[in-house]
Amino acid sequence: MYKFNSRIRFSEIDKNGKLDIEGLINYFQDCSTFQTEDSKTPMKYLYARDLAWVVSSWQIEIFRMPSIGEKVVVGTIPYDMKGFIGYRNFFLETEDGERLSVANSIWSLIDIKKGLPVRVTPEIKESYPLGEKLDMNYGSRKIALPKDARTFEAEPVEINYFYLDTNNHVNNSKYIEIALGAVKEIKTEFHSIRAIYQQQAREGDIIKPLVFVTETSDNITCTIALNDTEGKPYCIVELI
Repeated sequence: MYKFNSRIRFSEIDKNGKLDIEGLINYFQDCSTFQTEDSKTPMKYLYARDLAWVVSSWQIEIFRMPSIGEKVVVGTIPYDMKGFIGYRNFFLETEDGERLSVANSIWSLIDIKKGLPVRVTPEIKESYPLGEKLDMNYGSRKIALPKDARTFEAEPVEINYFYLDTNNHVNNSKYIEIALGAVKEIKTEFHSIRAIYQQQAREGDIIKPLVFVTETSDNITCTIALNDTEGKPYCIVELI
C-alpha cells in the first residue's frame, strides 16, 4: 500500500464546493505516479527503456465528495501482476478514516515506440509490493452499449495540446471529462463511473460522443461511446 496526505483545493472543486470527478481521478493518478517515483523504477527509468504504464480501464465508486479545505488521505494498492498487466486499487478517505471513494484499475506496460505490450520485468515488479485487493463490487471488464435507450450525438470535441499527457496521448481522465460534458444537460452527479479504453486519441483528432440514456424510476444511466470519425470508440464510459 502507498499513501499520501492532501487537502482539497479551490482549483479542484465544482460549483457546489465539492471535489469534482476529474480532481478525484487526478488524485488517484498522482498517487500511483508518486509510488512509481519513490520506487527503484521511476518514470525516468521507464522512459529510458521506452516503457510506460497505460491504463486500460477504470471503475470508480463514490460515496461522498469532500468539500474545499477537507484534509484527505489518498491510497493505492497494487494487488496483482500477470504478463504485461498490472491490477491496482485506489481509495480516498478522510483523516478520521471515513472512506469517500474506492476504485479499481487495470494497466498495461507498453513499449511507447512500438505501441506493443511488454512483459513486466522482475525489477519493475519488485517496485510494486502486492497487497490485498479492496472489498468492492467489481464490475465487468466490458461495457455494453444499451439497445433500448434514448440515443443522441453530442457536440464533437477536437483534441488540442491541453488534453495530452507526457506520452502525447489524451490523458485518461480527459476522456471521462469529455463524457461528463456530453451529458451535462441530463445529469451532473454520479456515484459510479466505469471507463474502458480501446485506442489512443492524439492532438488533432476529433472525438464524437454518442450518448445512450437509460432511465428507471429511481436512476439515470448514461453510456457514452467516445468515437473517432469512423465510428470506432477511443473509450466507452458508463456514468450512473
